[in-house]
Amino acid sequence: GHPTKFYLIPLDLLSFVLERDTSKLVPGVHMKQVGGVRGVHFSSPHTSMSFPSSQLLVNCELFPREFSIVVTLKVSSSSAKREASRVKSAERGRLLLGLRLSRELGLERLCSEQLQGQLWFHPLRRSLYLCDGTVWITLLEDRKRLDYLLEHQVLSTSSETHDIEVFQVPGMGLMAAMAHRSAASGSAVYLWNHTGFRLYQNITTYGALAWRHFIMGKKVFLVVSNCGGGPDEHFNKESLMDFSVIYKWSKHKKQFVRFQTLQTHCARDWEAFKINRMTYLAVANHRQGNNNHTIDSVIYKWNRLTKTFEVHQMLPTLGAYDWEFFTVGPYHFLVVANAFDGVTTFVDSVIYIWIDGSFQVFQTIKTFCATDWEMFQIGSRVFLVVANGHKLHVNGPSQYAINSTIYELNIIGKLFVRFQDIVTYSAVDWEFFSLGEEYFLVVANSFNGESYSLNSIIYRWQGYEGFVPVHWLPTIGCSDWEFFSSKGESYLIYSSAKLPISKVFKLKTY
Repeated sequence: GHPTKFYLIPLDLLSFVLERDTSKLVPGVHMKQVGGVRGVHFSSPHTSMSFPSSQLLVNCELFPREFSIVVTLKVSSSSAKREASRVKSAERGRLLLGLRLSRELGLERLCSEQLQGQLWFHPLRRSLYLCDGTVWITLLEDRKRLDYLLEHQVLSTSSETHDIEVFQVPGMGLMAAMAHRSAASGSAVYLWNHTGFRLYQNITTYGALAWRHFIMGKKVFLVVSNCGGGPDEHFNKESLMDFSVIYKWSKHKKQFVRFQTLQTHCARDWEAFKINRMTYLAVANHRQGNNNHTIDSVIYKWNRLTKTFEVHQMLPTLGAYDWEFFTVGPYHFLVVANAFDGVTTFVDSVIYIWIDGSFQVFQTIKTFCATDWEMFQIGSRVFLVVANGHKLHVNGPSQYAINSTIYELNIIGKLFVRFQDIVTYSAVDWEFFSLGEEYFLVVANSFNGESYSLNSIIYRWQGYEGFVPVHWLPTIGCSDWEFFSSKGESYLIYSSAKLPISKVFKLKTY
């Protein structure tokens, strides 16, 4: 009556075909020793290297459905292919398993039907891939870990920068739109090459605050917000320069061309998103005139017939600074960072949920001059982090060293709950990124009450401990962080609202 117990003992396949006396090895097989470790070198394996599977599977008539073969491999740079082992059926001599490890140095091999089932080892990435007939599937990958950062580029810009948007344009590559403060020199789009970003196109702007890119079909668009001429230029209270412009990428001209103009009010942010294959834009209207912060922000919807964006919904906001759209399962959310109501920065920021074609209030969260929301996921867990700028009430003193907070979505309770507080210094941006299986947040600390020269900090996810500071990066008036990747390398770029420079850092991994 006792169930049979199976003890799975690993078997040494080589021992079935190799003599203990290494002087008796068959032709094409040699014993080698590298760094104190002995191994077998196959140059042209002989047929006598085969053995019947019945020797492997004692008292077992059927070949197992699941099995593992572990290979310790050292490949010389000159070799292109290595045939490791084959397992044949003892009865019919039919090939059941062929294991072939192949590599081509420098360039990736194209996976095709002819290579289906073939394994490919990439020594530089230290990764193993399997060809399924069309693409290489990753079987084993050496996970990247962040070691340190190198200054890759110091980019001189025409004036200070409030925002950076990094995006891809088909046929061109990686580009960055930068919102420069000066109306005289306007803003610019930069094109990436291996040395860094280079100026590609100047675009007329007036105190630009934010760029956002979006795609409709195969067409690439950019939208920029203008906030008048800036503090040192005199415009009317209802400035003619207070509008936003949508640009469309022209494949013919290889430039962005003006597409549509929208009336906005010192817009601090644009967000683009799709719901049910329809494209929407959300603008964060910060203030009307010099001091009216209690105004509507607007959701626009793309009209396919008129080929324009039209007002879809108005949402009341308080000195809105940022919109963040995200989806959890079948639910669509839009969260606004409310900064100031004209009296205090201690105001509610609001999370909206999409119900029956419009956004409805889902939850309110107390914030202090909220300047940015960033949504991110770690496994199945959903988080929202807010950048709190400063505490200010009426004419009292401002506090800049305050908590910014990470919230986690409680699926059962259907609300976001406080997960972790992190002390920040007039934080204006959070950027989430991952490297291999590691997760990071970087904060843009902009001002501590005395100086704009501060460390912006990278935090690493450490599970139960939450996010822990790991790298301190000196920045001056930091206004934005963006993470991007190019040709297998990862980078961070930050912009300064106080100096006409931006810096690109290369993330070195091990």
